[in-house]
Order: sequence, then C-alpha cells, then structure tokens
Amino acid sequence: MKTKANIGIALVIAFAVTLIIGIILHLKGHGIIVQPRGVLKTVHWIFGYAMTALLFIHWSQFRNTLNALKKKFRWFYTDTWLLIFLFIATLLTGTVKLLSPVKIPHLGLWHYWIGLSMSITALIHLIRGLPYWNRMRKSGR
Repeated sequence: MKTKANIGIALVIAFAVTLIIGIILHLKGHGIIVQPRGVLKTVHWIFGYAMTALLFIHWSQFRNTLNALKKKFRWFYTDTWLLIFLFIATLLTGTVKLLSPVKIPHLGLWHYWIGLSMSITALIHLIRGLPYWNRMRKSGR
C-alpha cells in the first residue's frame, strides 16, 4: 500500500496550485489583474484548505518518525517545526482575511509574505525528505 507516498504527492500538488495562484492573486498589488479573479480566489481557498487536510494526515503519519529524527537529523527536525509554525500563521491570516467582514489593512501582505516564507521552508523540507519518500514509495508503504 502506497498511502503515505500518495498523500505526499497530493500534498505537493495542492501546495503547488495554492502557491502559484497565490502569487497570481498578489500581482494585483503591482497593477496586474488576472481574470477571472473570483474563480482564482475560490480555487486558491479550495486547494489551501485541501492542503490543510492533507498536511494534518501527513503530520499524523510521520510525527513519530519526526520525533525519532530529532537528534540525528536536527536540521530536518528544525525545518519541519518552522514549517508547521509558518503554515499555521499562513492559514490563520488567510482564514481571517477570508472571513473578516471588513478589510484589515496589510493583512493580505502579511498572508503573502508569511506564505512565501512557508513555501521556501516547505521546499527545503521536500528536498530533504525526498530520499526517504523515494525509499517509502519503492517499498510500498
């Protein structure tokens, strides 16, 4: 069964779609408006919240492994916890932005910059985790 590997692939796809559309939406601040903007926002929200669900599953699958790696792979452990923190901050700013009945000044920029920071950390996490993912995929776990 390749459940863990499949969750990982779905997570990467949700991450990529969310990131790319988030950057496209941010272009409005630079005078570039990509249409249909409402559809892009909706897709960004859907993939962002799907990524949240996938991340929760991913974390529950690997939390024991992460704790076991604490001493031997300190950088991976630290990067993972930084990723978790930045993800929660991105999720919270995005959710407040989505649900707030009034526009909160600069919240969108905070969401964008925290999201970019989270994305860089996620890419580092992905690159460091790829050898393990590849072994897991081949072994059928």
